[in-house]
Amino acid sequence: MSESRLLVVTGGNRGIGRQIALSAVDAGWRVAISYGSNRKLADDMASSSDGRIKAFALDVTAPNSIAHFFEEIEMSMGPAQALVTAAGIDNGPRAITDVDHDFVHSTFAVNVVGLILCSREFAARAAATGNGGVVVNMSSMAATIGGRAGKSVYAASKGAVDVFTIGAAKELAPHGISLFSVRPGVTRTDMTSALLDDPTTKAAIEATIACGAVAEPVDISRPVIDLISGKFNYASGSMLNLGGGGFIT
Repeated sequence: MSESRLLVVTGGNRGIGRQIALSAVDAGWRVAISYGSNRKLADDMASSSDGRIKAFALDVTAPNSIAHFFEEIEMSMGPAQALVTAAGIDNGPRAITDVDHDFVHSTFAVNVVGLILCSREFAARAAATGNGGVVVNMSSMAATIGGRAGKSVYAASKGAVDVFTIGAAKELAPHGISLFSVRPGVTRTDMTSALLDDPTTKAAIEATIACGAVAEPVDISRPVIDLISGKFNYASGSMLNLGGGGFIT
C-alpha cells in the first residue's frame, strides 16, 4: 500500500477509534484524527507516531467545525482516501418513560447528524477529485436488537446510521465511493473499563454473547482496515456484525 494514503478518523483519540488509527498506521496509512475536549490524548498519539498521525479539533455537533476540520486536514495532509466515523456518544441507560428532549437530541446530534455531515464533507471532496474513496460508519450491534435494557434511544441512533449507510452507498456508487456500516458488540476500551472491571457485570455481559467474550479493540480495527483497503468495494452498502456470533439472550 502506498504510504501516501490518508485516513480520517473522527473520534480517533480514544476507544475503538484510537485503535483503528493505530492499526491503520501499522498498515501503512497516514492518519488524521479528531479531538474534542481532550486534546492531550490526541497530541500524545501524534507525537509518538513519527509524523504519521496528526490531530485536528472537531465538534461534530457544529457544521462549521466539521467543514473547518476537513479543510485543515486537506491543507495540512492532502486529500483523504478513507473516512471512519468513530465519534459517538452513549448517554447511558434510560427508561422510555424518563426520556426527555435533551437526552434524545444530544444522542442523535452526535451519532446521526454529525456522522452524516462528516460523511457528506468527505464524499463531496472525494467526488470532486474523481478518485473515489471509502467510508466506514461505526454503528453497533445494539441496532440489531433495539439495544440492551434502557438503551433504545442509543440503538435507534445506530439504526439510523445503518439506514443512512445503505442509502448513501447507492447514491455515491457512481462516484466510486463505497460505504460500510460496522457493528461492534461490547468492546473493552477506556470507556467500558469500569463496567468490565466488575467480574459479576463482565460475566453477565459475556453470558449474552455467543462466543462468551467481549471484543478487544483489535477485533474491531482489523476488519475496518480491510474495508478501507478497497478490497471489498463491490460489497458497498453492507453491514458487518462484529458481535462474537451475536446475542444469545
